[in-house]
Amino acid sequence: MSRLSQKKIFPTVSGYAEAVANPEGRFRSLRGVRAVAESSEGGPCYTCGTGRVTFRVRIEGEAEAWELTCFTTSAACEGAARYGRVLPGEVYAFGPDDEGDYYPVAVRPWVGTGTGGEAIDNASFDDTATEPVEGELCEGLRVVVRGDRFGYADDRGEIVIEPQYGWAGDFSEGRAAVAVASPEGEGGLLMGLIDRDGHTVIPAEYDDLSWDGSRYAYVDRDGRHGCLDRTGRVVVPLEYDWIGEFDYGFALVAREGRYGYVDETGATAGGGLCYADARPVSADGTAEVLWPGATDFASIRLF
Repeated sequence: MSRLSQKKIFPTVSGYAEAVANPEGRFRSLRGVRAVAESSEGGPCYTCGTGRVTFRVRIEGEAEAWELTCFTTSAACEGAARYGRVLPGEVYAFGPDDEGDYYPVAVRPWVGTGTGGEAIDNASFDDTATEPVEGELCEGLRVVVRGDRFGYADDRGEIVIEPQYGWAGDFSEGRAAVAVASPEGEGGLLMGLIDRDGHTVIPAEYDDLSWDGSRYAYVDRDGRHGCLDRTGRVVVPLEYDWIGEFDYGFALVAREGRYGYVDETGATAGGGLCYADARPVSADGTAEVLWPGATDFASIRLF
């Protein structure tokens, strides 16, 4: 079983984006998958929520566009049926070592929310471009779309955080991931984290940001991965090729083909990055690792 197929270890947004951008051989049952809207750099566009990412796609044999929702956390995946018909083991996403597994997705006809994720041109904003759109109520706030901008309204429909983002995710534990247009000439969107008052907690300067809905934001900038806490403090510096979620106080990381663990101070644990492969920490404090040259996993203790 591959490392990425372990419980609670899901691909990142960028991993799914790669799968949708290069769909040949990546889908088990869906045929002719093609991203509808593409960014200026040619990649598929998407919107993100807590633990999920949704692409607008065309599917062979279907006249209308569809929503394809992929999941980045096990908690979000448990509620997959909220986002359409669940297809178990549908999309194949590579890990950092070009190995991976199939993951479930949810599909449903495109509902016309105007959340295709297109890059935002600040000079061309038109607040009458589309009908107002509202998302699900989460922690008393819901995502709203006005024209091509995302913001938040309360349960009465009153705007609380002005529509100003390229896209915005649902609130969870007082935090929400948002994205803004990259600086002029770069194209695409950059991601950050805000609080319920609309104050920036983590500046929108990351290529990818996955908020775990509680404590940590896992970020990626220029291919380097790390982790920040809910206040924006760096927990794990952006110096790894890949990082998994913290579980029982430790996160699995990879760099230059070697795997290891870091604790919640960002320090390496369990001997450092010295394994050919590794699996998440178990509740009993042990972890399964593969030493270089070995053919079988061995058990080590982290606490």
